Amino acid sequence: MPTITEKLLLERGRPKSTQLEKIKSLNLSDLSLENADLDSTLLRRLTSLEELDVSGNLLTELPASLPLPALRRLNCANNQLEEVTSLKQFRMLEELSLEDNLYMTISDSYKLMFLLPKLRRLSGKEITSTANHVRFVTSEELSRRVSSLWERSFQERLPSSPSAAQARVLGKEFVKAAETQVKYGASSLSDYTKWRVKMIARELLSSRLGVQCEASSEEEDLSESESGSDVREEAGSEQNRVPAAKRKEISSESSPRKKTCLSAADDITQSAERSPRRCVRFENVSTATDKAGLSPGVKLRESPRKSVQSLRSPRKLDQSQQSPMKAAQSQQNSRKTFQPQQSPSKSITSLRSPKKAEHSEQSLRKPVVIKESPRKADQPKAAVSQPDSSLDTLRKSPRKRQEKEPAKKGQGEEGEEEQGSRTPRRTSKDPITMKPLHFLQCHSKQNSPDDFSTQLWACAFEPRIDSSGGSRGHSSRTVATCGGESVCIIDCETGSVLNKYKVSGEEFFCLAWSMMTLLTGDGRGHRVSVLAAAGRRGVVKLIHPKASLAYGEFRASRRAVSTLCFSPAQESFLFTGTYDKKIILWDIGGLDCEYKFKVSQLLILEAASIPLHLRLVPSAPEHHLLAGCEDGLLLFDIQLSKNQLKRSSELEFQFPVYKKEEEENEFRLIDSLSFLSNDIVVSKSAMQGSIYLWSWSKTLASRRKSREVEVEILAELQWSSTELPYISLSTCPGEDYVVCGDEKGDLWTYEVSQCLRAGAKTDKMIPPTQILEWPVPNRKGHGPIAGTSVNSVAMDPELQYLVALTDKNIAAVWRRA
Repeated sequence: MPTITEKLLLERGRPKSTQLEKIKSLNLSDLSLENADLDSTLLRRLTSLEELDVSGNLLTELPASLPLPALRRLNCANNQLEEVTSLKQFRMLEELSLEDNLYMTISDSYKLMFLLPKLRRLSGKEITSTANHVRFVTSEELSRRVSSLWERSFQERLPSSPSAAQARVLGKEFVKAAETQVKYGASSLSDYTKWRVKMIARELLSSRLGVQCEASSEEEDLSESESGSDVREEAGSEQNRVPAAKRKEISSESSPRKKTCLSAADDITQSAERSPRRCVRFENVSTATDKAGLSPGVKLRESPRKSVQSLRSPRKLDQSQQSPMKAAQSQQNSRKTFQPQQSPSKSITSLRSPKKAEHSEQSLRKPVVIKESPRKADQPKAAVSQPDSSLDTLRKSPRKRQEKEPAKKGQGEEGEEEQGSRTPRRTSKDPITMKPLHFLQCHSKQNSPDDFSTQLWACAFEPRIDSSGGSRGHSSRTVATCGGESVCIIDCETGSVLNKYKVSGEEFFCLAWSMMTLLTGDGRGHRVSVLAAAGRRGVVKLIHPKASLAYGEFRASRRAVSTLCFSPAQESFLFTGTYDKKIILWDIGGLDCEYKFKVSQLLILEAASIPLHLRLVPSAPEHHLLAGCEDGLLLFDIQLSKNQLKRSSELEFQFPVYKKEEEENEFRLIDSLSFLSNDIVVSKSAMQGSIYLWSWSKTLASRRKSREVEVEILAELQWSSTELPYISLSTCPGEDYVVCGDEKGDLWTYEVSQCLRAGAKTDKMIPPTQILEWPVPNRKGHGPIAGTSVNSVAMDPELQYLVALTDKNIAAVWRRA
């Protein structure tokens, strides 16, 4: 792209002149300009500029300090604008073009109508009548409602002679109450309404109390409410960006942003029949139940995945290590639920090894307090250890800040924190330490703070799009989680829920990210991240989170979808594993500006049992697919050059634990599968009590004519002896790091770099490097929340964040210390 110089401006300006001050029209279109390319010092000299064209570039916003007093017409079409309030500096603006900006919403249009008093045409449409209604009628009605709220609920609470501190505290509470309680207009305008209500509430406080709310100018302008205390619950409110007829509908929350952090309750009540994951998968259930010592009236564990197979293991847990299933069975027979055990609290900072475990639990420690809002980004420790800290801290909008403010060395605290996400590879002398940061309860049924029954099943970090349009193995701090009726997009640093997608009656089991190219109206392509999610209904939902849009769906099966996997070699290729024991390869096609897409079925793989985990072999992603199933680990040939549409597996892998086959457990249920490198596979069987690291290349080389092949074990990692299946592990290849949760909420971590460097196979069981204990978060008035099964974990590629999902509707976010 060209450098913006005085010479370039004079060449592209009209009328021709040797002085910038005399230019009235300037065309800077189609130069691939980014935000940093706009030199405010240079552009400020265009004091006579009346028309500016910056269309066809890569701008996400215009500089805030760009006074162009004579500007009348501005063309920002075909950019990537995310934030419009910086345009308020152009007070004389009459015509504005914003077509083909993917992230613009109807709320942004209303903000512009209010901020620009002379604006009469917006994206080619005459808006004078609508703008006047927004500026006067709507503003007057919102002001009336805000004033009414103050007089009804806050005026009497103000002391006769309030101190400045008292006025500020009441003022903050009033602004938050106004944002959540004052409603007006269509739900699609909820962002605008909150933004305007906040502005009006602060004006009222200033006029009546002389209180100036402490907030940055950006916070004053952004439509986002306080990012630490409120979360986005709406997907449908933003869907006006495309015609309704071109969009697949998805039910969304209509309520305002909800609190991101845990509320209260220990009760868990959930039907045991609704989900296909709750089905009984073994014929002789009654026999297993009798052997387990259960009476006929006792309900089995309710987890969709954690079915009665757990009763079939010959292992016996002692009382101190009872699984949640066993705990549930010890309750009253008539109950379907289990109560969290009020066990002594474990310290957050006790990142212990097994050798220290018995000593660390001898003393009671102060439990973590779950807050109404997450802490500031630069004070992570306060988020979990200082219960008396303020809950009303205002912060910038996390979603926009994380992408618009790349960190640079020497830029202070925020710069250092963001720079941390690009930490150079550590040496063997630098152990990895993780600290708990947030505990979120964002999948609750009907947003109930008492919902501790929704089970969370899958999480994955969003790929980060770099300046060249690729991901390059990096990731953002944004993670997607699913469970119950909803899929949530979470900013790990702030703990804010950026988006929440709800489908009534659904139960989401799995999700997967992909990078895709979205074609704009002029044929140009923009790289975007797309999320696929599916579950009990067998329907795959396609979501563009940054546009807050669920743009499509397709039916993968009449049975539930258990797992999803995108191909890294072909961005639109999606594998689905379903409860009808099939793995299907789909091509979901590309995207255009109207979100049209076409789905086609390419391949059907017969798995013979329910597939639980799918992984493409990194060294040959277009040739081989590994499938961890309920009856073993299978290898499939997925080359499309072959004409065969339906295929069976080529190989079945045999593990040493199979030789310990017992009457009630064959150890063949593969409930964890991941790659640690191009060659090293990490997997475990349910109830195995350990984790295998094995070599893909050596295993394949040892293949004979038989369809079965013994895996070449490199190492065996010690893990929990729990009877619960479906506890999934995760790997971070860049750090040679493996993490797996357990039935008590603890995270077993393994730094295996030294083991891998040794090269030779070891028969000695390797203990975990650390066990991150469940921090026992505490909810005021309800006591500590005891640990429960960790169903899934995920790490970003640079291991700055770790997310763990539990059976109690809690998503725990850990950050690297």
